[in-house]
Amino acid sequence: MNRRTLSWLLPCLFFAVGLWAALQSIETRHWLSRLPPRLGVEKVLYAKTKSLGFGPGGNESGVVLYELPSHVSGANPSILAPELRWETTPLQGHREWFEGEGASRTEAGPLLYNYLNQYGFGILVKPEVVSEIDRAVSAPGSWYAYTRNGVILLMPLANRVAYVYAG
Repeated sequence: MNRRTLSWLLPCLFFAVGLWAALQSIETRHWLSRLPPRLGVEKVLYAKTKSLGFGPGGNESGVVLYELPSHVSGANPSILAPELRWETTPLQGHREWFEGEGASRTEAGPLLYNYLNQYGFGILVKPEVVSEIDRAVSAPGSWYAYTRNGVILLMPLANRVAYVYAG
């Protein structure tokens, strides 16, 4: 590689790395904006989303997993985020977790895949994330709240928060 090639290749490389870092920062802020600020969540651990179509009639599904700060894990979420109606798990009375177009016919109980597939447009999520969320919605010890666009699931035993949406 000669000097002339190197003189334009290095700035391009630095520009690409800077652009990637900026996009990562914007995406992280976008996912953090889905949660009430008083929860104090600062770190996105996993995000998987899919959009099918756009505008009216478009479908979007996603799962975002966050790290729950230790000072929040023992707190009552109704005090930290009173604007939401928090309920305790196990999840009951929300049929989209139990049935739907893409619902599992072999497993009983509230399942993440049932929620994501409620309109037949589910996504594949890491198995360990699915297991963690399924465990949290099926047993006591967690909290959940429906928002305008999805469901926030506080999992204090795992020090995690999940935001899931389908529609």
